[in-house]
Amino acid sequence: MSEIVNQNQKQNRAEQPGKKQGMIKAWIAEVRSDWAYKGFRFKNILDLRYRHLFLLLFWPFFVFSFFWSEKMALDSGFTIVKCSLDDKIPFCEYLVLPYIIWFPFWILMVLYTCGFEVPVFIKLMKYFMLTLTLALFIFLFWPTGHDMWPKEFPRHNFFTWIVEQIYGTDHPTNVCPSEHVSTAFGVVLAARETKHLSSRKWMIYFWAEAILVCVSVVFIKQHSILDVLAAIPVILIGYFWAFYLPKREERRRRKKETV
Repeated sequence: MSEIVNQNQKQNRAEQPGKKQGMIKAWIAEVRSDWAYKGFRFKNILDLRYRHLFLLLFWPFFVFSFFWSEKMALDSGFTIVKCSLDDKIPFCEYLVLPYIIWFPFWILMVLYTCGFEVPVFIKLMKYFMLTLTLALFIFLFWPTGHDMWPKEFPRHNFFTWIVEQIYGTDHPTNVCPSEHVSTAFGVVLAARETKHLSSRKWMIYFWAEAILVCVSVVFIKQHSILDVLAAIPVILIGYFWAFYLPKREERRRRKKETV
């Protein structure tokens, strides 16, 4: 009897990798079937079904405005944002990993939703356009910065080298509220709305990365804890306008249809 049980267990273990591969292939095929640009031609870009692509024009505007606001802050001066808790948080170069993952984290979500889940893409872009523009206005009227970069690293390794490169290309200005934090949670909010990325496993990853971004920005001394806290109302405003209001309107519309 025990031999039969052992044989069944071995057979199940042997079948598991094949089942996982099959599930992954099926998931990829399902995602590919939702490609939003079947038969797309550039001459048709003004069609209603493709007009959402013009939302991508926000990004060159934002990049130009952000670097301009940084120059303004450096030229005219800025307010140091810092608290006593920041001095108690030790420098930890290893947390630079979630910091650099932040870049593909939000960029890939923009590209994925733009390609496969357009309604979510529109909500995500509305969120980014509101929260990042709000941050730009704050930077314009209240330039902020910090002086928390360590004068010397406590040790030298590959991770401190990455941090050094970040320090060399970035300026410690326009930090409050933290755009790293607000954009990271924008990805979480968008993932909740998606068809293919809202499963429990995916959401654990999205929440983990967003939380790690909050931790990383203070431990590699790119932001004060105050910058992270200041991002919370910005996130809530973006959520209310880009995600909550459309969902409420959709519920009202469906309720009217059923009456």
